[in-house]
Order: sequence, then structure tokens, then C-alpha cells
Amino acid sequence: MMSIGKRVGTAAFAATGAAAVGYWRWHRRPTVTPPGTVAAPLAWAGADNIPIVGVITRLKSVITDPIGLVVRNRAEYGDVFTLRVPSIYDFTFLLDGEHYQRVLNLPTDHAGVGQVLHRVPTVGYWFPREDSGPESLQQLILAGRRLMAENLPAERVSRIAADVPGIVKRHTVDWSTTVDLADVVHPIVYEATGRYFLGDEIWDALGTRLTTYYRNIADGIDIPRTTMSITPYHYLMPEYRSTRKLYRTLRDELPAFDNADSPLLRAIDAALFDGAPLSTADRLWMVMYVLWNATAYPGTYTFWTLIDVLTQPGTLARLQSFDDQPARLDFLGRCLVESVRMHPVSSLIRYLDRPYEFERDGKTYHIPAGQAIGVFPGTLNRDPDRIPGDADRYDPDRYLREPTPKTATFGRGPFGCVAQRFSETVTATVIDELLTQYQIQLSGPVPTRRERVHQTYPGSPMPARCTPR
Repeated sequence: MMSIGKRVGTAAFAATGAAAVGYWRWHRRPTVTPPGTVAAPLAWAGADNIPIVGVITRLKSVITDPIGLVVRNRAEYGDVFTLRVPSIYDFTFLLDGEHYQRVLNLPTDHAGVGQVLHRVPTVGYWFPREDSGPESLQQLILAGRRLMAENLPAERVSRIAADVPGIVKRHTVDWSTTVDLADVVHPIVYEATGRYFLGDEIWDALGTRLTTYYRNIADGIDIPRTTMSITPYHYLMPEYRSTRKLYRTLRDELPAFDNADSPLLRAIDAALFDGAPLSTADRLWMVMYVLWNATAYPGTYTFWTLIDVLTQPGTLARLQSFDDQPARLDFLGRCLVESVRMHPVSSLIRYLDRPYEFERDGKTYHIPAGQAIGVFPGTLNRDPDRIPGDADRYDPDRYLREPTPKTATFGRGPFGCVAQRFSETVTATVIDELLTQYQIQLSGPVPTRRERVHQTYPGSPMPARCTPR
């Protein structure tokens, strides 16, 4: 006779198996749409189609290979498909150029980013806000975008070129013959952008600490680390500890600079949000958020653009063919755009507060509210119909020719980047000054690019010999 222990074990195993089967059936359930409409096909390329096991492989791909996940399913299902992700809303990808424009231009009450950035650690839930919900987060993001746009007049942005040589000189004075570009480029960028927004007095007092904090925080955008951020392990993560230190620094030390000449603080204090000034908590969050934008993207893309200038055939020689700085800066600005084109943000996601419908092949597709829609710049930026010439070749001069490339680089619509010219100016002036002052030769293999959201810093050193000119 079977023992009680064996019977209990058998029952538990059977219950677990039944639960797994039930979850798999729920996981594969079709999307329900109104009469006369159809849903985008649920996509299950490769091992994701294996019962039970597919849940694990799908989750693994979302965390470690989101670009490959989209590419694999596009090859099998075409430009319109839905990815179901365990424990989160469905993602419907619309991969043609028409939807890139249409989706990103949807009004904020139709498609937003609050629910998306609510899952990004520092911005979404580690740095305190007055209201921790995703709706209030979206309102702060929109307010921050307006505030940044107001702080980026062309005349003031153009003055960055006069400030960069002094910044580069301070950071390179102690350089040895060989440096790690992965460690020495971003502090220059952070100081250029930090001084621009915070002003000299605050940066002189806090800049060294802010550089350390934001470099660690930048790693938190990477999806595997975002996943770890919701586990107890997050207490050990450098980006979590840096976020807490950043919060305490701003909370405790910014009040001493209320009378400082700080463009960012003046703009925050002068602005009204919903007819009232920001609360103390949201004021600190806004300072954090503007600096997050000013460091996260320019820091990584300046590093990688410099690597492209040094390694892409003919690019450095083309730069050195220009005799005057304006021509060099214009060329380096195009280099940034080309580096972003070839290695863009992996996907741009909008969360639907209202359904989204469109016509395709004689059918009306319906994507329900409560799901997300995503566009995929990487495929558009290699599409020969949008990018004349060899779309896989690094060619900064393609932007001088007609027809103009239709790149998907800095986004568009209510949540598009407002700082493209600012980013081009910072990247171009920093790289131009470095290459004017030094002959830089890479001393090792170029690290693997990690592009799970936007490009992240390399996971290994990038040694280079720097000989003063």
C-alpha cells in the first residue's frame, strides 16, 4: 500500500502539473476584440512555442535578448504581431514606417509612457515622488520635457563649444599614456551637461559625486538589471545605492544653493505645474530627472561615437580633412546621428489608455486598452526604402545627399527627444577637442555593444594610447 507521504507527494505533483497546464492555456489565450475587428497574431517563434517550457524561454528572451526576440518573430509573423510576456501586459509590435509616425504622434491621453517608465528603477520607483503612481509620473515626465525644451535655446546651446576645451583640459591633465576610454570619456560629458543645467557653483560643489552616482545609475536601464531591481538583491546594486545617495545629496545640500545662478533651478521654481509650484519631493525628482536625461544618453553615445570615428573605415581621415572647427563639428554631429541610426533605442513603447485600431490587408486590427504598442527603430534604420544607399554601412555623409534618409533615431511626438541639437553639440565638441589634443589609438578589441534598451556602457575596458599632439 502506498504510504501517506507518497500519496501526498503524488497529489502535490499532480496539482502542480495541473496548475502549469492551466497557466499555459491562459498564457496562450487569444486576445478578444470587438465584432468586425481582429487581433494581431500572438507570436511564438522557436522554443517559445513549446508547452510550459515556452513561458520560461519567453521570459529569458525578454530579459537577455529583447532585440533578438522581436527579430525572430518578425521573420515568422511579419510586421504586426503581439508578444505575450509573463507578469506584464501584452506588447504589440508594429514595425513599418507608417506606424512609427502614427503611434509616436498619438496624444498623451491615448498612449503614454507613465506605465513604461514606472518600471525603470531610479526614475520610476527608487527616487521618491509626491505620488508614486504611473499617472503622476507621466505628468512629471511631460513637465520635465517642457522644462528641458525651454532650457535649450539654440544660442545658449552653441556656447557649449567655448566651455568644452577647459573641461577637457581639467579631465586630461593627469592622463597617462594609456587610458581606459570606458572610464575617462563620460566624466567629460557629464561635466559639460551638468554645468549647462546646474550652473558652475553647484557643479563645483557636487559635480564629482554626481558623476559617480549617475554613471552607476545609467546601468540600471539595462533590462537584466531592471529585473533584479525588484528582488531583494537590489539592496546590493550600485545603481540603487547611488540613487539613495543622490536623493540625500539633493535633499540635504541643494537648499544651500537657492540663490545660486542655476538655470535648472530657476526654471523649476518659475514654472507652474497644474497651476501650482512643484512640491518639495517633486522638485528634487525633477532635478534628478533632467540630469538623468542629460547624462544617460549623451554619456554612452559620445563614447560609442568616438569608437565609431576611430574604427569605421575612412571616418577619421574624413574628419581630419576639414581645416576649420565648424566643419569638423558639423561632421561629428552627423557621426552621432549615424551611430544612433545604426544602434538606436531597441524599441519605443507606448502604453494604451484607449484602444488603437488600424486597417491592414482589408482587416481592421484592434489593440485593446491596457496593452502596449511598440515600434522598432532598428529595422526601420536598416530599411533600404527609408535609407538610400547601403543602409548597413557607416556613412555620416549620407545626410548631405538627396533623398534625405528617413531615420528613426530621436523619436517624435509628445514624448520625443527635445535635445537632439544639444546632444549633437556636446558629442561633437567633446570628440573634436579630444582628437585635436591627442592622437588616440585603440590598444585592444572593441567591447561588445549591449543594446537591450539604448546602448549601455561597455562591459569590459577599452584601453587606448593617447599621445599629446
